[in-house]
Amino acid sequence: MYTAKEIANIFETIAPIASGIPGDELGFIFGDPSTVIRGIACMWNVHSRSIALAAGQGLNMLICHEALWMTSQNSPWYSGPGAAQIRPNNLRREMLERHGMVVYRSHSNWDALPLDGVPDQAVSALGISGLKVIGGQRFFKVHELPEPMTVYALKTHAEKGLGYGGCRIFGNGEKQVRRFAFLVGGFGENQYNMPQVALEMGAEALVIGDMSEFIVIAALEMGLPVIETLHSVSESPAIKRQAEILAERLPNLRVVYIPSGALAF
Repeated sequence: MYTAKEIANIFETIAPIASGIPGDELGFIFGDPSTVIRGIACMWNVHSRSIALAAGQGLNMLICHEALWMTSQNSPWYSGPGAAQIRPNNLRREMLERHGMVVYRSHSNWDALPLDGVPDQAVSALGISGLKVIGGQRFFKVHELPEPMTVYALKTHAEKGLGYGGCRIFGNGEKQVRRFAFLVGGFGENQYNMPQVALEMGAEALVIGDMSEFIVIAALEMGLPVIETLHSVSESPAIKRQAEILAERLPNLRVVYIPSGALAF
Protein backbone atom coordinates (compact mmCIF):
# COMPACT_ATOMS: atom_id res chain seq x y z
CA MET A 1 0.00 0.00 0.00
CA TYR A 2 1.23 3.46 -0.90
CA THR A 3 0.32 6.86 0.48
CA ALA A 4 -0.19 9.72 -1.95
CA LYS A 5 3.07 11.26 -0.72
CA GLU A 6 5.01 8.06 -1.45
CA ILE A 7 3.55 7.99 -4.96
CA ALA A 8 4.48 11.63 -5.46
CA ASN A 9 8.07 10.85 -4.47
CA ILE A 10 8.20 8.13 -7.13
CA PHE A 11 6.53 10.39 -9.68
CA GLU A 12 9.08 13.12 -9.08
CA THR A 13 11.94 10.76 -9.94
CA ILE A 14 10.39 10.73 -13.44
CA ALA A 15 9.39 14.41 -13.70
CA PRO A 16 11.14 16.44 -10.96
CA ILE A 17 9.31 19.55 -9.85
CA ALA A 18 12.56 21.48 -10.34
CA SER A 19 12.39 20.68 -14.07
CA GLY A 20 9.21 22.75 -14.41
CA ILE A 21 8.82 26.48 -14.77
CA PRO A 22 9.56 28.44 -11.56
CA GLY A 23 6.33 29.58 -9.95
CA ASP A 24 4.17 27.02 -11.76
CA GLU A 25 1.59 25.26 -9.58
CA LEU A 26 3.05 21.77 -9.12
CA GLY A 27 2.50 19.08 -6.49
CA PHE A 28 -0.46 18.50 -4.17
CA ILE A 29 -3.35 20.90 -4.71
CA PHE A 30 -6.18 19.12 -2.86
CA GLY A 31 -6.58 16.52 -0.14
CA ASP A 32 -4.30 14.84 2.38
CA PRO A 33 -0.95 13.52 1.07
CA SER A 34 -0.97 10.87 3.82
CA THR A 35 -4.08 9.24 2.29
CA VAL A 36 -3.64 5.56 1.45
CA ILE A 37 -4.21 5.19 -2.28
CA ARG A 38 -6.42 2.54 -3.86
CA GLY A 39 -5.66 3.57 -7.43
CA ILE A 40 -4.44 6.44 -9.58
CA ALA A 41 -6.28 8.33 -12.31
CA CYS A 42 -4.11 10.27 -14.79
CA MET A 43 -6.15 12.97 -16.49
CA TRP A 44 -5.69 16.22 -18.38
CA ASN A 45 -8.20 18.21 -16.28
CA VAL A 46 -10.14 17.59 -13.08
CA HIS A 47 -13.83 18.39 -13.56
CA SER A 48 -17.12 16.79 -12.57
CA ARG A 49 -17.11 14.29 -15.44
CA SER A 50 -13.53 13.11 -14.93
CA ILE A 51 -14.04 12.90 -11.16
CA ALA A 52 -17.12 10.73 -11.69
CA LEU A 53 -15.25 8.43 -14.09
CA ALA A 54 -12.39 8.02 -11.61
CA ALA A 55 -14.74 7.44 -8.67
CA GLY A 56 -16.61 4.81 -10.66
CA GLN A 57 -13.38 2.82 -10.89
CA GLY A 58 -12.48 3.24 -7.22
CA LEU A 59 -9.50 5.53 -7.90
CA ASN A 60 -8.76 8.07 -5.19
CA MET A 61 -5.57 9.83 -6.37
CA LEU A 62 -5.93 12.13 -9.36
CA ILE A 63 -2.83 13.30 -11.23
CA CYS A 64 -3.86 16.18 -13.45
CA HIS A 65 -2.17 18.49 -15.93
CA GLU A 66 -4.31 21.63 -15.75
CA ALA A 67 -5.44 23.76 -12.82
CA LEU A 68 -8.23 22.43 -10.65
CA TRP A 69 -10.24 25.60 -10.04
CA MET A 70 -11.96 28.18 -12.19
CA THR A 71 -10.48 31.53 -11.15
CA SER A 72 -12.59 34.38 -9.83
CA GLN A 73 -12.74 37.44 -12.07
CA ASN A 74 -13.23 41.12 -11.45
CA SER A 75 -14.27 42.64 -14.75
CA PRO A 76 -15.69 45.97 -15.92
CA TRP A 77 -17.63 44.08 -18.61
CA TYR A 78 -20.01 42.13 -16.35
CA SER A 79 -20.86 41.47 -12.71
CA GLY A 80 -19.93 37.89 -11.90
CA PRO A 81 -20.00 35.55 -8.90
CA GLY A 82 -17.68 35.89 -5.95
CA ALA A 83 -14.99 33.27 -5.41
CA ALA A 84 -17.20 31.28 -3.02
CA GLN A 85 -20.10 31.20 -5.49
CA ILE A 86 -18.34 29.73 -8.55
CA ARG A 87 -20.55 26.74 -9.28
CA PRO A 88 -18.05 24.43 -11.06
CA ASN A 89 -15.58 24.87 -8.20
CA ASN A 90 -18.21 24.06 -5.58
CA LEU A 91 -19.31 20.98 -7.53
CA ARG A 92 -15.76 19.72 -7.93
CA ARG A 93 -14.93 20.31 -4.27
CA GLU A 94 -18.05 18.50 -3.09
CA MET A 95 -17.30 15.49 -5.29
CA LEU A 96 -13.63 15.32 -4.30
CA GLU A 97 -14.49 15.49 -0.61
CA ARG A 98 -17.28 12.93 -0.93
CA HIS A 99 -14.95 10.42 -2.57
CA GLY A 100 -11.97 11.17 -0.31
CA MET A 101 -9.73 12.08 -3.23
CA VAL A 102 -6.27 13.59 -3.38
CA VAL A 103 -5.23 15.75 -6.35
CA TYR A 104 -1.64 16.16 -7.50
CA ARG A 105 -0.74 18.49 -10.35
CA SER A 106 2.00 17.85 -12.89
CA HIS A 107 2.15 20.62 -15.50
CA SER A 108 5.32 22.21 -16.86
CA ASN A 109 7.47 19.40 -15.46
CA TRP A 110 5.60 16.95 -17.70
CA ASP A 111 5.73 19.41 -20.58
CA ALA A 112 9.52 19.55 -20.19
CA LEU A 113 10.03 15.78 -20.09
CA PRO A 114 11.98 14.56 -23.15
CA LEU A 115 10.26 11.97 -25.37
CA ASP A 116 7.44 11.18 -22.91
CA GLY A 117 6.39 14.78 -22.29
CA VAL A 118 3.58 16.74 -23.90
CA PRO A 119 5.31 18.27 -26.97
CA ASP A 120 7.09 15.10 -28.10
CA GLN A 121 4.10 12.82 -27.46
CA ALA A 122 1.82 15.12 -29.47
CA VAL A 123 4.09 14.90 -32.50
CA SER A 124 4.56 11.15 -32.02
CA ALA A 125 0.78 10.68 -32.02
CA LEU A 126 0.60 12.02 -35.58
CA GLY A 127 2.06 8.71 -36.71
CA ILE A 128 4.39 10.18 -39.34
CA SER A 129 7.54 8.09 -39.68
CA GLY A 130 10.84 9.59 -40.72
CA LEU A 131 10.40 12.99 -39.09
CA LYS A 132 13.59 14.98 -38.55
CA VAL A 133 14.02 17.72 -35.95
CA ILE A 134 15.58 20.78 -37.58
CA GLY A 135 15.21 23.27 -34.74
CA GLY A 136 13.44 23.98 -31.50
CA GLN A 137 13.33 25.40 -28.06
CA ARG A 138 12.48 23.82 -24.71
CA PHE A 139 8.76 23.30 -25.29
CA PHE A 140 8.43 22.96 -29.06
CA LYS A 141 10.35 21.81 -32.11
CA VAL A 142 10.25 22.28 -35.87
CA HIS A 143 10.01 18.96 -37.71
CA GLU A 144 10.88 18.14 -41.31
CA LEU A 145 8.65 15.66 -43.12
CA PRO A 146 10.28 12.86 -45.13
CA GLU A 147 8.59 14.34 -48.19
CA PRO A 148 6.31 17.32 -48.83
CA MET A 149 2.60 16.99 -48.16
CA THR A 150 -0.35 19.34 -48.31
CA VAL A 151 -1.71 21.00 -45.20
CA TYR A 152 -4.87 18.96 -45.81
CA ALA A 153 -2.81 15.76 -45.62
CA LEU A 154 -1.13 16.94 -42.41
CA LYS A 155 -4.60 17.63 -40.98
CA THR A 156 -5.60 14.04 -41.82
CA HIS A 157 -2.62 12.75 -39.84
CA ALA A 158 -3.60 14.98 -36.92
CA GLU A 159 -7.22 13.85 -36.92
CA LYS A 160 -6.35 10.16 -37.18
CA GLY A 161 -3.44 10.21 -34.75
CA LEU A 162 -5.09 12.38 -32.12
CA GLY A 163 -8.48 10.72 -32.46
CA TYR A 164 -10.32 13.95 -33.10
CA GLY A 165 -12.14 14.54 -36.38
CA GLY A 166 -12.92 18.20 -35.73
CA CYS A 167 -9.57 19.76 -36.65
CA ARG A 168 -9.86 23.00 -38.62
CA ILE A 169 -7.58 24.60 -41.18
CA PHE A 170 -7.02 28.33 -41.42
CA GLY A 171 -5.17 29.44 -44.52
CA ASN A 172 -4.24 27.54 -47.66
CA GLY A 173 -4.95 23.85 -47.17
CA GLU A 174 -3.52 23.04 -50.60
CA LYS A 175 -0.10 24.44 -49.72
CA GLN A 176 2.70 21.88 -49.97
CA VAL A 177 4.81 21.96 -46.82
CA ARG A 178 7.94 20.14 -45.72
CA ARG A 179 8.38 21.57 -42.23
CA PHE A 180 5.91 22.20 -39.41
CA ALA A 181 5.77 22.98 -35.70
CA PHE A 182 3.21 21.62 -33.22
CA LEU A 183 2.37 24.30 -30.65
CA VAL A 184 0.64 22.18 -28.03
CA GLY A 185 -1.98 23.07 -25.45
CA GLY A 186 -2.51 26.79 -24.98
CA PHE A 187 0.52 27.93 -26.99
CA GLY A 188 -1.77 28.91 -29.86
CA GLU A 189 -3.71 31.22 -27.55
CA ASN A 190 -1.19 32.68 -25.13
CA GLN A 191 2.32 32.56 -26.64
CA TYR A 192 1.90 35.49 -28.98
CA ASN A 193 5.12 35.33 -30.98
CA MET A 194 5.85 31.61 -30.90
CA PRO A 195 4.61 31.27 -34.53
CA GLN A 196 7.21 33.78 -35.66
CA VAL A 197 9.95 31.93 -33.78
CA ALA A 198 8.81 28.68 -35.43
CA LEU A 199 8.82 30.39 -38.84
CA GLU A 200 12.34 31.66 -38.30
CA MET A 201 13.41 28.09 -37.49
CA GLY A 202 12.00 26.93 -40.81
CA ALA A 203 8.36 26.02 -40.12
CA GLU A 204 5.97 26.32 -43.08
CA ALA A 205 2.78 25.37 -41.20
CA LEU A 206 1.55 25.07 -37.63
CA VAL A 207 -0.50 22.57 -35.68
CA ILE A 208 -1.88 24.12 -32.49
CA GLY A 209 -4.05 23.28 -29.51
CA ASP A 210 -6.22 26.13 -28.25
CA MET A 211 -6.50 29.09 -30.60
CA SER A 212 -6.45 32.84 -30.32
CA GLU A 213 -7.76 34.27 -33.56
CA PHE A 214 -5.31 37.15 -33.21
CA ILE A 215 -2.36 34.75 -33.07
CA VAL A 216 -3.71 32.79 -36.03
CA ILE A 217 -4.15 36.02 -38.02
CA ALA A 218 -0.53 36.90 -37.34
CA ALA A 219 0.54 33.41 -38.45
CA LEU A 220 -1.46 33.78 -41.66
CA GLU A 221 0.12 37.18 -42.29
CA MET A 222 3.49 35.43 -42.17
CA GLY A 223 2.34 32.76 -44.63
CA LEU A 224 1.82 29.97 -42.07
CA PRO A 225 -1.35 27.89 -42.49
CA VAL A 226 -2.72 26.70 -39.14
CA ILE A 227 -4.33 23.39 -38.17
CA GLU A 228 -6.33 23.76 -34.96
CA THR A 229 -6.98 20.78 -32.66
CA LEU A 230 -8.07 21.33 -29.03
CA HIS A 231 -6.06 22.00 -25.89
CA SER A 232 -6.98 18.63 -24.36
CA VAL A 233 -6.64 16.75 -27.65
CA SER A 234 -3.07 17.96 -28.19
CA GLU A 235 -1.96 17.14 -24.63
CA SER A 236 -3.79 13.87 -23.93
CA PRO A 237 -1.24 11.62 -25.71
CA ALA A 238 1.30 12.57 -23.03
CA ILE A 239 -1.22 11.94 -20.24
CA LYS A 240 -1.87 8.46 -21.64
CA ARG A 241 1.89 7.90 -21.68
CA GLN A 242 2.07 9.15 -18.10
CA ALA A 243 -0.39 6.47 -17.03
CA GLU A 244 1.66 3.80 -18.83
CA ILE A 245 4.89 4.89 -17.14
CA LEU A 246 3.32 4.96 -13.68
CA ALA A 247 1.73 1.55 -14.23
CA GLU A 248 5.21 0.19 -14.99
CA ARG A 249 6.68 1.82 -11.87
CA LEU A 250 3.78 0.76 -9.62
CA PRO A 251 2.85 -2.76 -10.82
CA ASN A 252 0.83 -3.56 -7.69
CA LEU A 253 -1.35 -0.45 -7.93
CA ARG A 254 -4.05 0.28 -10.47
CA VAL A 255 -3.19 3.22 -12.73
CA VAL A 256 -5.77 4.36 -15.30
CA TYR A 257 -5.91 7.06 -17.95
CA ILE A 258 -9.21 8.94 -17.54
CA PRO A 259 -10.61 11.01 -20.44
CA SER A 260 -11.23 14.66 -19.61
CA GLY A 261 -11.89 17.95 -21.34
CA ALA A 262 -14.96 19.12 -23.22
CA LEU A 263 -15.06 15.95 -25.34
CA ALA A 264 -15.43 13.79 -22.22
CA PHE A 265 -18.97 15.09 -21.57
